[in-house]
Parts: sequence; C-alpha cells; structure tokens
Amino acid sequence: MWANQFDLWMPEIKPNLKAKFYSLCFAFALAENRCVVTKFEADNPVKGAPEVFVDNPLCPTNQEAFWATTLLPYIQKHKIPIDLVDKITALYKTWNVKYCKGNVLRNIGLHDEPYFKYFDYADFLTPYSGLIQIKKYAQINGDGELLVHFEEITRLTSGVRNEIYRMLVEDFKYFE
Repeated sequence: MWANQFDLWMPEIKPNLKAKFYSLCFAFALAENRCVVTKFEADNPVKGAPEVFVDNPLCPTNQEAFWATTLLPYIQKHKIPIDLVDKITALYKTWNVKYCKGNVLRNIGLHDEPYFKYFDYADFLTPYSGLIQIKKYAQINGDGELLVHFEEITRLTSGVRNEIYRMLVEDFKYFE
C-alpha cells in the first residue's frame, strides 16, 4: 500500500466551490456505484429467516430511494455533474419503458452473476435494478441501444472524474 490513514487528509474545500464539488462527487458515486437489486430467500442461510428483498438505493428514477431523498438535493446547477445524472436517469427511463415496462423480468441470463448464483430462485431484473445488472444484460443480449447509453455514461463519468481531480489539484491544492 502506498498510503495509510495518516497520509490522507480532508481537502480544504473553499465555501464558494463546495456545492460544485459535492455535485461532482455525488454524480460520480451514482455513475460508479455497484448497487444491485436482489433478494435473500427465506430460510437461507438460517432456517426461519424471512425473505429479504434488497432494492437499489442509487436508482435515480425511484423517488423513495436514497439517491432521490438524500443525495439528489446536493446536485446543484453545474453542467458537468448534471449532464451525467441526466444521462443515467435517461438510461433508467429507457430501461423501464422499453424493457421492463414497469414489471420484473425473469430468467434473463444473469444466473451466474454473484448476486444470483448462490440462490435457488430465478435471476431477475426490475425497473430499479443496478447499473451493473442492466449493463450485464445489455452485454449478454448485444443490445446496442443500452450499450450506447453506457458508452455515453462512461464518457461523462470521465469528465466528472477529471473535474474532481482538477479541483483537488488547482482549487484546493490537495497534493501540495
């Protein structure tokens, strides 16, 4: 490891740049998250355990999700993070309208993925499934429309990452 906790410190964020920096960080977190929709079967791993359904807390189209209730309010009117959040939201709208149609898709070819392979139920996707689940579905099915969305998300994420780095180096002098 090249660093330990004593080598890391909180950047000194200038008050006039705080909203932009948080917007960038939260947009980046949305794009790079690995949240999934899954469930834990009843009686697994312990007899008597209830079934537990785990929804995606970072789905931008679910108004009850952690994203909408807690993080989205921090996305301020800065073009770079808003463009990324809007593109991810557009992907989810396309996913729901054209693919899920508000329903659950079952037996869709993700049964070997870590979030399904250890359970006995059929693999599934919902309108709020994780980005990594939707992307895997698109790759397995060679779905060009969804893959184009992901290419644009990757491009916009790179722009957000570059702006975060620029701010850390130039505005906050973090590495000096």
